[in-house]
Amino acid sequence: MIIETAVPFEELEEIRRKSGASVRLTFLKTLKRNGIVLNRVLLEGHPEEIERFMEKLRLARAGG
Repeated sequence: MIIETAVPFEELEEIRRKSGASVRLTFLKTLKRNGIVLNRVLLEGHPEEIERFMEKLRLARAGG
């Protein structure tokens, strides 16, 4: 799965560690869209583990 996010890659790695999800993150490139810098990141792992990571990412970005 490939995601595009404004979250810095280092923060994504920290969220991955804290979530305990068995996923691998690979930075692909930086894009600029409408003046916003986005990181394109490849997520690899079992679908359940990717969902676990994505849920923690959603909570982290929502202040949860």
